[in-house]
Amino acid sequence: MNVLPVPDHFARFISPQESEVSVEALPVDGAIPEWLTGTLLRNGPAYYGAGRGGARHLFDGLAMLHKFAFTDGRVSYANRFLRTRSYRALREDGRIGYREFASDPCRRLTLPIASLFDPGYSDNTNVNVIRLGARLVALTETPLPIAFDPETLETLGVAYDPPGRGVRSPTAHPHFDAAGSMITLQVHFGVRSSYRLYRHTPTGFRLLARIPVRQPAYVHSFALTERHIVLAEAPFRIRPLELATARRPFIENYRWLPEQGTTFLVVDRHTGRLTGRWQAGPMFCFHHVNAYDDPSGDIVVDLCAYEDPSIIDATYLDTLHEGRTPIPAGRLRRYRLRPGGATQEETVSPTPFEWPRVNYRAVNSRPYRYAYGAGTVHDGVPAPAITKLDLSDGSAIHWHDRDHHPGEPVFVPGPGRRGEDDGVLLSVVFDPA
Repeated sequence: MNVLPVPDHFARFISPQESEVSVEALPVDGAIPEWLTGTLLRNGPAYYGAGRGGARHLFDGLAMLHKFAFTDGRVSYANRFLRTRSYRALREDGRIGYREFASDPCRRLTLPIASLFDPGYSDNTNVNVIRLGARLVALTETPLPIAFDPETLETLGVAYDPPGRGVRSPTAHPHFDAAGSMITLQVHFGVRSSYRLYRHTPTGFRLLARIPVRQPAYVHSFALTERHIVLAEAPFRIRPLELATARRPFIENYRWLPEQGTTFLVVDRHTGRLTGRWQAGPMFCFHHVNAYDDPSGDIVVDLCAYEDPSIIDATYLDTLHEGRTPIPAGRLRRYRLRPGGATQEETVSPTPFEWPRVNYRAVNSRPYRYAYGAGTVHDGVPAPAITKLDLSDGSAIHWHDRDHHPGEPVFVPGPGRRGEDDGVLLSVVFDPA
């Protein structure tokens, strides 16, 4: 099944979350391991506004932080909106003030898309949270990373100034190497567009590689191996010169060009040299799972692949409220980039799979066996599930509960780390009742 039905109660899933609360002790059903000590921080869209002034797309709600603190088998909770200028525009003025992924301010089509960019970038950092040195930072696909206090969740302002000038879109999913340095990607748009890879150290950003491109692809994430950085260019592309005068939200300027296929760009992590390009069939991707250098000489790249980018159209709020358009399902697909330029691809498992996680510190950029994600189990009817994939044989096991919607599972290694899958999974599960 390449599509999933929209549940009848999905409107509750995207109903406004407006309350900010702090709960000292949540009720616990079962037992939390006593060794599990620390904080789970989640980030995501929570408030969309109303009417013509509100957000149009699932990805464009105002960022809200959620904090679960674990100690001695107990868990506390707090949540808080990020207080950004995007927040103030929608909450105080009742309308989006900056162009988001697929929403624009009040549909004012006389404004060019360039207003998305400096000095008018959205700072609605609702995609990811990272630790960068001593700071916790919320990210989205504009160059305004927002720092916040990990104890109070108070917004502290712009965390750092990403490198480069002009119109640029950074990934919200950087990687970290064994030394703790961040490796990140930015797409630079202009007369001479390019993909640029940077390493961030305590002394600042250093350019690793610059890859010229005429029509940049939409690139949400990328992958690392121990020797390489891998970029997957899906044939969902944009003409940069049109971006400056377009009267559409950012993502609506991209065009699906399946005849171009998918291009994998491989960069040497140490020299920054582009070592090769591999071609594959057309696909669309948000999230990479993992990648590694195989002893055979292949570069193995695993990602969550869709047949096309129709997942974007299917997640406009009006479409979701109507409930008539099925949501496309991604699958974990493996690409082998072989010496000499050949590409082999296979779907590892037939189960729908997104928001992937691995035991990052143990296996990222190295051979691995297990991946975790939000999947679907077919128990008479499709049901949302937490899914564990065994990549050695493509088998899957699931956790699910009727009408409950689990989010991205986060893997926490257990003490002693006896095996790759020795640990616990943490997931926030939505109960519409």
